[in-house]
Amino acid sequence: MNETPMLFPIAPSEYWKQIKIIIEDVIAEKLNQQKISPTNSHLPEKALLKAADVCEIFQVSKPTLYEWLKQKKLKSFKIKSRRYFNRADIDALINSSL
Repeated sequence: MNETPMLFPIAPSEYWKQIKIIIEDVIAEKLNQQKISPTNSHLPEKALLKAADVCEIFQVSKPTLYEWLKQKKLKSFKIKSRRYFNRADIDALINSSL
């Protein structure tokens, strides 16, 4: 393979190695943020979460959340007409899937 001259003070092969390392670091950082963010999210540390809060934590839609309820992946309970989720149950589900 012919190496094309580049306008950098380093060899092209060294340049591509550095780019690869940078990309791998950024990807690893993003993956770590995704693993940490649900438990350390900007949501307040409430004992009970609304369906919208749980959807935001898992980044899913409400129909998906209700499908998970049917499949018994999550537990919830109702107070009047509202459905709530126990924060400890959500954290346990996150930790079991990591």
